[in-house]
Order: sequence, then structure tokens, then C-alpha cells
Amino acid sequence: MDVDFKGDTLENMKKLAEEAGLTPEGLIEVVMQQFVDNKGARVYTGRWTGGEVDGVKGFRYVPQWPFRPGFKEATGDEVKKWKSDSKKFRKHPTGEWPFYPRLKEGDIEHEYWNTKKMYHQSLINDRKGRIVHLMDGDRYDAFLDTVKKRKGNFWNTTIDAVMIEAIDDWMAKEE
Repeated sequence: MDVDFKGDTLENMKKLAEEAGLTPEGLIEVVMQQFVDNKGARVYTGRWTGGEVDGVKGFRYVPQWPFRPGFKEATGDEVKKWKSDSKKFRKHPTGEWPFYPRLKEGDIEHEYWNTKKMYHQSLINDRKGRIVHLMDGDRYDAFLDTVKKRKGNFWNTTIDAVMIEAIDDWMAKEE
């Protein structure tokens, strides 16, 4: 397989590979394996009239990345093949602090959280703790039906009020 990368794409690929301690070829293999092997990866195509050259119409290609992040466990022979001479590697963002309710400017250092403007601003400006509860579809539907019966609707503010009532009731029972 012969693939040719030029300009910014090649330079950006080299930077990403260096951050991960990989050769560019290793980066390509890891990323492409995760893209094509994970559910949700697609490349959509469609005509692009603005790209016509020598009578051949242009096309738009829209990659849709998989629905979940990939996770590659590389065996020793793969590491040997892909590893660059660099001693660098890029740590993943940890989950131990991001939703701590007393964040202040400077607490968020990893670029993943810094570049997600809404998360960053929400975490710093609100300084509120977060509770996220995931429910299976049937239980979620039953919950929404109950909220609607008791409160008349299941708008976001109503659900928030119901959850606060439930937490207050539980805490009162524990005292």
C-alpha cells in the first residue's frame, strides 16, 4: 500500500507521532485500526461541483469517527515496529479531578479539557459538582412518565428539581 501525505497533514502527523512516541507509520497503523475496527466509523461521499478539474467533478469525503474511543493493546513485536527513538509519550487525561466542585483558573492543565471550551467554562464558572446517572431505556421511560405524572412535564428544570428532591430526601433519611 502506498500512501502519500504532504504539507500540513504530514507535519501534523509527525507531531502527533512524536507526542505518542511512535513513528509516523506506527501512528497511521494505530489510528486506522481503531477507525475501521470500531462501530460507527464511516466515510460519506457526495458530489462537489466546485472541485471540477479537467472535466472530472470533485467529491466531498466526510469521515465520521467511531462512536467510542479506540483502545489498542500493542504486543511487543508491534511496539518494536512502531516505537520511535523518542522517550516521550503522551499521558491520557485522568478522570480523578475534572468534576471537582471547587475548580479555579489554572487547575485544568491537560489540553483535552482546555480545548473543550464549554466543559472548561462550565467547570470553572459554575463550580458545581456533577452527578450523572445513566439509565437503560425502559427505566428511563418509566422515570420520565413518573416525573410527568407528578410535575406535569419533564423539562430539564423539572427533572433537575425532582433529582434535588430525591437527594434531599435521601440525605434527610441518613441523618
